[in-house]
Amino acid sequence: MFTKIRNRMTILYSAIMVIFLLSFIFVSYTGVTWVLYLEEQRDVQALAEEEARKHTAILTQAEILSIFSQPESQQANAESNDGQEIFYYVFDAQGNQLLQVEPAGELRRYALDTIQNWQDEDGVASLKRFRLANGELAFVMMCSKKMVQGNQLLGTVFVGEDLTNYYQMLESLLMVLAGVAVIFCLIAAFLGHLLAGRAIIPINQSFMRQREFTADASHELRTPLSVLMTSVDALQADDDSRLSSFSRQVLSDMRSEVKRMSKLVSDLLILARADAGVTTMNREKFSLYDITEQVLRLLQPVALEKAVKLSVDGNDNISVYADKERIKQLLLILVDNAIKYSADGGSVIVLIELALDLKQAARITVKDSGVGIAKDDQQLIFERFYRVDKVRSREQGGSGLGLAIANRIIESHGGSIKVESTPGVGSSFIITLPMQ
Repeated sequence: MFTKIRNRMTILYSAIMVIFLLSFIFVSYTGVTWVLYLEEQRDVQALAEEEARKHTAILTQAEILSIFSQPESQQANAESNDGQEIFYYVFDAQGNQLLQVEPAGELRRYALDTIQNWQDEDGVASLKRFRLANGELAFVMMCSKKMVQGNQLLGTVFVGEDLTNYYQMLESLLMVLAGVAVIFCLIAAFLGHLLAGRAIIPINQSFMRQREFTADASHELRTPLSVLMTSVDALQADDDSRLSSFSRQVLSDMRSEVKRMSKLVSDLLILARADAGVTTMNREKFSLYDITEQVLRLLQPVALEKAVKLSVDGNDNISVYADKERIKQLLLILVDNAIKYSADGGSVIVLIELALDLKQAARITVKDSGVGIAKDDQQLIFERFYRVDKVRSREQGGSGLGLAIANRIIESHGGSIKVESTPGVGSSFIITLPMQ
């Protein structure tokens, strides 16, 4: 039990650390990326403004315009500025390319295609993503700026900056952060497991003392309760005693209470031994159908008091290799509870079948037509001393330990139990047991 608690605490500590680290990485990476974006956007916009002013001044000089009209000069200028991270293209008002400083490699084609389909706001830079032939992503910040002299449009300047290296560096940073996060998570899991172990030491010690007390008290109470039961039986069987009707009623009530206390002490002792891991298992092969019929016969007198119909159905050829007495005790607890919480004239059905979703497993379903169990209570009914209807449980002699014992029996056999219930309709307790 404490191993499960320790593991859950470790998972919780690790999950908190993972969430913290992932949040830190996300915020850091997003922040750096956004700062880089804004900084480069401002730089490219400022560069576009500068180039637009410069080329506006150039285009207003006739002698420079005459030079630009010569293709040889244009080509020479283009070749001398080939392969720059910062590039620009100058177009006149008619869309003719006048001057360019081109980017490196494949980006030339993508840059020109983007310019031909340009729809962005003038003077505002935006990030463009291109998928290159080798599959890599290229990141380019581009901005357009119109060249205006008075009311006359002279042309447009397109300025861009290749930011691929920056974003590749950010990706490398992200990988490094992810690697560091994994290392810290492993360290956190180890430290969390260590701290969880230390945290549950006093709880474990307290539980051990409580368990020892329960086992010792249960063991010591068995003898005086047995003496009391024998004494009451002897008084009731004494024909020569001159007891009044009131005294006989008191003896009868005393016998019922002693019997109830004896059962409670016996249940506590069973749980204490199960907690200590000293429960012995006498496994043998037997038929589930046959032992279910035996349990129903034992509980038939109890069912007759409430006119509850008991029946067993399903496959009568299913055998399991288990502790026969424990499984019998399990069925007694479940069927007895089903009878107690069924309305007068109701029914209790025990269904024996193979678990089709599991290999080599049997399934036992105890279904009643009782009051049902609310959804909030379904996860708590297997806790010790937990009772859904405390008043009714006390009236019927319940102690709240039956289902806890049933759960222990199932766990010791490597099985599982779940409940399906609808208030006012009934409940079904579904047990899965390995056949081997």
